[in-house]
Amino acid sequence: MSMRSTCRSYSRNCNLLLIFFSMVAISQNSCVSISPEKLILKSVEFPALPPALGDSVQPGLAVPITGAHGNFVLVAGGANFENGLPWRGGKKKYHDEIFLMEKTASDNYLWKQSSERLPFAMAYPACVSAEQGVISIGGEDFDSPVSDVILFSFQDGNVKRTSWPGLPVATSSAGAALIDSTIFVAGGLTSEGATSAFYSFNLNQPEKGWRSLPELPVALSHAVVVSQNDSTETCIYVLGGRNKTSDVSTFLSSVWKYTPSIQKWSLESDIIFDGKPLGISAGTGIAAGSNHIFLFGGDPGIFFNRTERLNNTIEKASGEEKRYKLWHEKDSMLSNHPGFSKDILAFNTLSKIWEKIGEMAGESPVTTTAFSWNGTIAIPSGEVRPGVRTPNVIGIDIQIEK
Repeated sequence: MSMRSTCRSYSRNCNLLLIFFSMVAISQNSCVSISPEKLILKSVEFPALPPALGDSVQPGLAVPITGAHGNFVLVAGGANFENGLPWRGGKKKYHDEIFLMEKTASDNYLWKQSSERLPFAMAYPACVSAEQGVISIGGEDFDSPVSDVILFSFQDGNVKRTSWPGLPVATSSAGAALIDSTIFVAGGLTSEGATSAFYSFNLNQPEKGWRSLPELPVALSHAVVVSQNDSTETCIYVLGGRNKTSDVSTFLSSVWKYTPSIQKWSLESDIIFDGKPLGISAGTGIAAGSNHIFLFGGDPGIFFNRTERLNNTIEKASGEEKRYKLWHEKDSMLSNHPGFSKDILAFNTLSKIWEKIGEMAGESPVTTTAFSWNGTIAIPSGEVRPGVRTPNVIGIDIQIEK
């Protein structure tokens, strides 16, 4: 069975991207019926994240707490390098500011900085947008992972923070998704490295805390985690990610599916691009339509691995002159980094087919979160090259026609 996609790359001047998917339904007598589902994507202009009070420039943030609740988008915390690139001695700065973007009655979008701040400067949490608000799960401060779980809700532009039971183990760079009233959290980084841990949390019974579920078949971090239907039930999908068990990290191409009714993992597919498995991490993704998952950009790891190898070589090099030459090789490579993947890929959970459906317009951010805000996909800030963030907020409207 084949699936054909007709597309045009969307751009910020609101060009349309038309995607035609084949939706496959298998009936009890094993007959296959096909009905087309057309997804129309249109870019939406959002204002960039503003500078923090007292600053003149907003350099952007990697993995802030972000999501949507009601009429507001939240961007809080996050990390960046404001005083030099990291390989040139720049120190990572963690933030505690809270920004809110509101859609006004006149359909304008306005940012403001809240007078409230986070309880401590942090970044790299897993984030979920739910009916109750935006939930930040784990993350890290300036020296270690944290286990804190915080619910952010908004009323009249005011921020309310509610602390919920923390993760069983302090974890950063995990992924999370929601099925009905249950949050599922997969993977991440603990103080021991990448983890295969998998937890659930019932939003309607927060006092019961976190439940440990069957672990992922592989330890990983920086994966895309979404919930989507597989024709039988809504499942958790874990796409890509990376782990490090040797001198260089492995970038994973796997698509793992967790089926809640039987509490089991299965390997559904590899991420396929140009007919080959594609290892990728730190991208963003979201479920769309009845049976599709969009994967936006990501890091395929080529320059990441080259940097790891150079770091290892520099560490073992004898003689100052040789180390200096290797450092300049590393500096040149990272300074001329081309940016991360711009490809937009779509996965059909029924046919298990991957298609490239377009490209990101402009710089493609990683280490951020994609979420839905009143039918619009929002992807705020993120990292666009090593050590470089963007204050821009990508917006994409989705219309589904059958």
